[in-house]
Amino acid sequence: MTSLPDFGAGSAGAADAPGESWPQGLSHEPLLRVSDVLAALSNEFPGLSSSKLRFLDSQGLVCPERTASGYRHYSAADVERMRFVLRQQRDHFRPLSVIAEDLAALDDGRMRLPVLPRAAAQQQRAYLTADEVSRASGVDRDRISELESAGLIAMRMPGKYPAGAVAVVTAAAAYIDAGGDVRSARALARAVDRERDVAGEGRAESAIALFAALLRADAPTSRRVGD
Repeated sequence: MTSLPDFGAGSAGAADAPGESWPQGLSHEPLLRVSDVLAALSNEFPGLSSSKLRFLDSQGLVCPERTASGYRHYSAADVERMRFVLRQQRDHFRPLSVIAEDLAALDDGRMRLPVLPRAAAQQQRAYLTADEVSRASGVDRDRISELESAGLIAMRMPGKYPAGAVAVVTAAAAYIDAGGDVRSARALARAVDRERDVAGEGRAESAIALFAALLRADAPTSRRVGD
């Protein structure tokens, strides 16, 4: 196994927090959904998909928490582990079995690799304040509060939303400006959640594609039902 550099006792390592997996310097609280993880890593790994995350989970390289309905929730530390795995694959062409050995060595302190301040800052940008969401989406704070009250977005840590909230706020505001209302937007969101509950994220994504196809069809769906 190729060893990673040991940066000394002052680095972020297993000695910082016995029993915690690497990286010990970041939060291990599972507050991030799959969409949040993809948003945090998409700039560096544009081809990353939910199925790739699921595969790496199945290999034991990252171990997200599971909600009662089966959703995967990740921590900031999980995202950094994922970044490490993807970089090792992309930059060094290392097999997953060797990467898993390195992660085990990082976990128990046999190897050290600090989380650079830049990387930690990137994790912090995975969360945005309401003002930051407003600036990024061009949607005013009152509308953002309205969408939160309706359950379309939610804070994942005190005072901050996941970065993925920007896309939801932007799309919901456009929907409302086009003549929709918050109640209808909430109904659409609940329909997506039901699809997730029944068959997981893959089916939810397929349901969205079906909705888009029906929306763009020549004739209204109601005219075809029962034909």
